[in-house]
Amino acid sequence: MEGSYNSLGLRANRTLREKQANELLTLKDFIERKFVIHNEEELKRIFVKDLKVVLQKEDIFDLIQSFFDLETDLSNAVERIDTEINLVNFDEFYKNLSPVLMRALLENESAPENAGAILKSIKEALRIALEEELVQLEDIGTNV
Repeated sequence: MEGSYNSLGLRANRTLREKQANELLTLKDFIERKFVIHNEEELKRIFVKDLKVVLQKEDIFDLIQSFFDLETDLSNAVERIDTEINLVNFDEFYKNLSPVLMRALLENESAPENAGAILKSIKEALRIALEEELVQLEDIGTNV
């Protein structure tokens, strides 16, 4: 019986060892305790990678849901790390996003029946806001 527990542990450890050293896992992997984040720089790199994946979403609803999931994952990850981390200020992000979304809606005022154009405009506004956040995060990394 004891041997089966040991082999389970070895199998899990082997799986982690088999991953390439330069492979960057996701925040979900960290939350599921598949690896350890040691500092804010590692957390930032993982968040940036995850944010880039979110930005690749074509469907606006998938993009929004993926962003909300990423926001939740980041919050959960920060709670698990013992040090003070100020990576992203989502309050500031939403504050900056609000006028951009309102402008996107105003630009489509003349064609309110064209829901597709409105959704496309909102998606572009959201994508621009997320890309700006990404640029700020990457700039922080070069200044550290």
